[in-house]
Amino acid sequence: MPIGSTRRARRTGLWGVIAAVFLVGTGVGSVLPILPLFLRERGGSYAMVGVVVGANLVAQFIAQYPAGRLSDRVGRAPLMIGGLVVAAAAIAAFALPLSIGWLIGLRFIQGLGAAAFRPGARAAVADLVPEGERGVAYGWLSGADTAGLIFGPALGGILAVFGRAIVFEVTGLAILLAAVVLAFALDVRRHGIPSAPLVSPVATSEMRNAGAAAVRGLVMLSMGVGLLYGIYNVVWSLFMKTIGATDWEVGLSFSLFALPLVLTAPVAGWAADRVDRRWLSAGSAASTALIAPIYPFLHSVPAVIGVGVIEASTAAFAEPAINAYLMSAVAADQRGRAAGTVGTAETAAKAVGALLGGGLFGLGVWVPFVVSSVAALACILLGVPWLRAAGRDTGLRPVLAVSGRG
Repeated sequence: MPIGSTRRARRTGLWGVIAAVFLVGTGVGSVLPILPLFLRERGGSYAMVGVVVGANLVAQFIAQYPAGRLSDRVGRAPLMIGGLVVAAAAIAAFALPLSIGWLIGLRFIQGLGAAAFRPGARAAVADLVPEGERGVAYGWLSGADTAGLIFGPALGGILAVFGRAIVFEVTGLAILLAAVVLAFALDVRRHGIPSAPLVSPVATSEMRNAGAAAVRGLVMLSMGVGLLYGIYNVVWSLFMKTIGATDWEVGLSFSLFALPLVLTAPVAGWAADRVDRRWLSAGSAASTALIAPIYPFLHSVPAVIGVGVIEASTAAFAEPAINAYLMSAVAADQRGRAAGTVGTAETAAKAVGALLGGGLFGLGVWVPFVVSSVAALACILLGVPWLRAAGRDTGLRPVLAVSGRG
């Protein structure tokens, strides 16, 4: 294939992945405000609502790592597209007159589909974009995901006027459309995703150790951020209510937190290609953890929302830097496995945070914010020695294994 065609194919593939991530984010976001209400109408208890919602996280925790490894073997596109088709069918089936038990199973299946898609999407960007430009690409990817989560809830609220079942049907169509976009953008039959060439076919033990250290360090950072936001997801609305926020203001706080993540994403990606990614990601994650204990001291809704905007603006720098550094630390045929490893750690931490959040809030309004801050900072600090050992120039070395000879 001519070089120009290859470049066009890579650009088309990249924007196809970004568009698919936006569509998936929109679909997931549209369900978020509707699902608990829908389940209660079906006769589900509050505890059962938690089980249905949590089934998705459990499935992603179980499946992300093996899905990432499988994408290294069978290719990114087939697994990503297949996962989206499965997820689309599972979420659309919520519109059927099924019992709560079936809905738990469908939510679990949806999580398996998401697990097949997410590591492949992270790895595919690295396959399509050369080192030195990946920070910007991951910035756009992060922005697309967050933009979908902003647009989705508004769409879900509008669709719910015509019936809650419509939300699930349209969400299924949106996720199916994402699969179609990927199929055309990656043009699997003709050339698939072109993999980045390795610098050398042989890796020294030093290179393998550097790659393993990078992955372990990023796992710790991701666990810190995941734990923090897992707790936030449970306690934020409760906290806002304690300071007198209306339902409208609670929703606004979510939207205004997400908006800076979208607007800052291109700048964050640009920085990830120019600043040491290790310390950019660690510093961004640490800023979020340090801001968390401030909230309980604020009793004004505008003040809380304002601090949230500041937090989001600094937090936006973490994900592009983490993804770009992770993909530079491993060889092309290990990217799915690495993405699955980090994704599994983050999902597990979010699940733990969600499980602990309610109980911590019951001990005192300030408790979950302080505990999440301390735990997140501890994870970040534990990751720093591994990041230091990995070195900044990991991307220049042909690391062939995530951990040992794995």
